[in-house]
Amino acid sequence: MAIRDQLSGSDSLAPGRQSDPWDAFGRDLSRLLRDPTAVGALEFSAPGNGTDGQDRCLLQRAGDESAWVSLRPGSETLIEEMIVWNDRSEPDELARAVMEACRDRLGVPHPQLLTLRGEGPLGRRTGPLRLVRTDSVPVGQDPADDPSPVDVAVEVSDHEDARDRYEVLVERVTGHPCVVGDDGHLVFDHVGHQIHIEFREDLPYANIRAWVARGVRSRAEAALEVARLNLADPHTTWVLDGRHVLQRTTVPVSPFLPRHAQGALEHFLYTFACTRDQIAHKLGPR
Repeated sequence: MAIRDQLSGSDSLAPGRQSDPWDAFGRDLSRLLRDPTAVGALEFSAPGNGTDGQDRCLLQRAGDESAWVSLRPGSETLIEEMIVWNDRSEPDELARAVMEACRDRLGVPHPQLLTLRGEGPLGRRTGPLRLVRTDSVPVGQDPADDPSPVDVAVEVSDHEDARDRYEVLVERVTGHPCVVGDDGHLVFDHVGHQIHIEFREDLPYANIRAWVARGVRSRAEAALEVARLNLADPHTTWVLDGRHVLQRTTVPVSPFLPRHAQGALEHFLYTFACTRDQIAHKLGPR
């Protein structure tokens, strides 16, 4: 009865007609996301089973108009699965991703069974969703929350220890194994190309790198394109090395913070997959 009363708004239908409540939820969330100033985070939690933690779907929207949706299984605190990453912050796509993740992946039969936590301007405008709020503090900063292992920094003994930890992370993110090359670097395939992660004994960070274009037609044209790319993305660097273009990024690994390491890796792989072919076609040999 409570659910029926809560849904008796503009999206309710006359007796005898049926409507999927998830469709109404998706429309309400999409309307909320159409406001370009609504930045922040929303965390949708499925009902708990009393033994494992609650499964959660997290929607985050940054001030640079990028946004992403991820899943965090309650029983697997080390895992966060990226569902969608959208540079343009498309409201309909983001709302659909949240709706399908909560309904199909988390198995929640009705949106009103979700509970909500939020932060930022986005978290303060959730009234139209008609969900029970369980927070009064930012997501992940409640003193009552147990710290997630992915948010706990770990001191590594040496560069090989850091490499072993990153190898586990790479295989979790990509779903495929990687190998340790003769030079001690991690090597794995992504969208048909090799990615290298370099660890050095005397440095507290790792370098993720991959060749984007080999043997460019014009170094001058390539230099201009590299400069444009570097201005557009502050988290990834493109380098012109002779007549070759390299994409790279640097990640601190001592201490090793799993969430930061995973975020840097995911951004690198996403950027490489989205830009590599276009750059290679534009700059590559005739």
